[in-house]
Formats: sequence, structure tokens, C-alpha cells
Amino acid sequence: MSEETAHPSAKTPRYKRHLANYLIDKDFQLRFFLNFSLLFIFGLLLTLGFLFWIHSTKYDKGVVFRLREDTVKVYQKGFEIVNGEEKDKFVEKELALPDYDHGLDLFSIQFKGILLFSMLYLLLSAIFVLFYSHKMAGPIYNIKKNLKLLLEGKDVDKIRIRSGDEFQDLADLLNELIDKKIHGKKN
Repeated sequence: MSEETAHPSAKTPRYKRHLANYLIDKDFQLRFFLNFSLLFIFGLLLTLGFLFWIHSTKYDKGVVFRLREDTVKVYQKGFEIVNGEEKDKFVEKELALPDYDHGLDLFSIQFKGILLFSMLYLLLSAIFVLFYSHKMAGPIYNIKKNLKLLLEGKDVDKIRIRSGDEFQDLADLLNELIDKKIHGKKN
């Protein structure tokens, strides 16, 4: 009876995680990343566009103001020459001064806008996830259903997946397996 014993100084190799190990199906994962990134960039551009619009319109450095309806009398100092001598002269003017609205500042305006666009972005993300997950869940459901039929010993036709859905290559491999091993067909 020969028994192999491990050498005490021999260590089991450790599995190191690298970025390449996370990209298992590069085409699928990169396409998913690209679609989600485009959605994120769209939301970011929408928010930045809103902030740019806020800064380029009637709001002046965070303070919202409008001119008062009632005018205020002010006196402006000037000079007048009388008999060759300069004398101070005050000229009366009526000005409409700004009336600051302290209920609105740039933070509250931006906060409401960013909150609105965040909700819009959340809605768009939910719609994207719903449709994109449908392109993945539909084929998985179909494949699982056909594999259960195979386990029960029932006859299975080809696994059909809609065009544009994910996992088409997996369905093709399973169809090839079903044709060769179950139906006994040879290519």
C-alpha cells in the first residue's frame, strides 16, 4: 500500500485574482459595461447641462434677485464751480435697488434640479436593467426548462433563443450536445 505524503515544505499554490480572471466572457461583459456606461454618461451630461444652464441664466453667484418696484432716493456727490471756486454739490437721483429673495439661493436651486435629474436617472437605469436583464433571463429560463426536460427523459427539440438575446453561443453549444449525445446525429 503506497501512500503519497505531501512534503511539509510544499505549499499549495494560491489562486491570485487578476483583472483578466474577472473577464470570463469578455464580449458579454464589455458590452454590458459599455451599455451601462453610456447610460451613466447620459445622466451625467444631463445634470451638468442643467448646472451650466443655472449658472448662465438669471442667478448671480448663488443669490437670486429682482429689482424693487419702489424707488429709493439717493444723493450723489458732485462738484460745482461757483465764482471760480469748487463747491460740493449733491444731486438727488431715484434708483431701483435689487431686492434679494432670501428664500432662493443657488444651493436650493441646484439641489432640487439634481434631485429631479437623479430621479430621472434612476428611472432610466431601472428601465435599462429591466430590458437588459430580460435579454439574459429569457435565455436562461429557456435553457433551464429544456435541461429539466432532458433530466426527466423527455425529448427535447433545439433550444431557441430570440435574436439579440444574450447567451446565444451557450444555446448553440447545448444544441450541438443534444444533437450528438441525445439524438445521435453526427456533423
